[in-house]
Amino acid sequence: MREIYQKIPELIESDQVGAYCTVVETKGSTPQKPGAKLLILPDLRNIGTLGGGCVEAEARRQAIGLMQDGHPRLLEFQLDSDYGWDDGLICGGNMKIFIDLPRTRAEADMFTRMQELNAKKIPLICATVVKNDEHNTNVGKKMVFATNGDKIGTLGNSDLETEVETQMSDILQKNRAGVFQQNDTTAIFLEPLQPRPTLLIAGAGHVGQALCHLGSWLDFDIVIVDDRADFASAVRLPEADEIIIGDIAEELRKYPINHLTYVVIVTRGHQHDESALHSVVESNARYIGLIGSRRKIKLIFDDLLEVGVPIEKLKRVYAPIGLDINSKTVPEIAVSIASQLIQVRNGVDVEDTLDAQPSKMPTIKLSEMGDNS
Repeated sequence: MREIYQKIPELIESDQVGAYCTVVETKGSTPQKPGAKLLILPDLRNIGTLGGGCVEAEARRQAIGLMQDGHPRLLEFQLDSDYGWDDGLICGGNMKIFIDLPRTRAEADMFTRMQELNAKKIPLICATVVKNDEHNTNVGKKMVFATNGDKIGTLGNSDLETEVETQMSDILQKNRAGVFQQNDTTAIFLEPLQPRPTLLIAGAGHVGQALCHLGSWLDFDIVIVDDRADFASAVRLPEADEIIIGDIAEELRKYPINHLTYVVIVTRGHQHDESALHSVVESNARYIGLIGSRRKIKLIFDDLLEVGVPIEKLKRVYAPIGLDINSKTVPEIAVSIASQLIQVRNGVDVEDTLDAQPSKMPTIKLSEMGDNS
């Protein structure tokens, strides 16, 4: 998504038009959900996806036809035998895809400002008129509502703008994109854009390096901490947004961890892992994960209980880290950790899963923790 938002202003500034396609509504079984995006560039290359298959191919065909002198359009697809999967399987759902054609300087400024707000970790909602049957003049108009009070753009109707603004808190809380239907003739696509979370990786070894690559691909801001300059380098970690070289525990204590921070502890040894966990365990990080065997984790937890870390704080730690996929290699370990990060970020109820729970003292029974438990 970040790549798409960066590219649209570049196209406008160079007097080029791309087709900005967004899934705005789905019913039943569909290959993608509202918010999925595809940007078709002037040379017909793609950024993003609408789910592939026949639906994307048809949406792409129509979008390309609009790129010269067309107008924004809402497409609807019934996923029957005409628009099933390429292998013949039929989803059986319904998808609405909005084809937008950003051209104006105001739109370029809006997408640029959205990136700036996102970089400042400010939640916002992007509202787009996708249906306006009465006059069709407002279709494609957009407005951004940010929690810091910023409002950018217009929907062409002040009453509608006020109505959207009053629902802003609820939309951000639910964190689901969808269509708001004001009446039979007007529909607005409302997309909450939460700030990008930060993946704070303690340890720039092999697992940290692999996770840096995966985390960037999965739309995290990447910060990596290590005390070894030869490991924590831009050459080894080109996807990192920030590299911090220094004592790991001390740098973690200084880092401004908040509810948007996901901490992964994958240092080179037991003592570094323990001191790193001690530095962050009482923070309000959204996620804290610790690599290691159950025996090692128990020893670390015993030590932290002994120095006064509350047991409730240790229960929040995902340890052993990652989903249990029987991973053995470094890339597999990184995938298992990344999968758990996605699970937490997407709000999956980990209590209902078998192999991806917070430690509750890892999978170690509390009775094993000794007198301090």
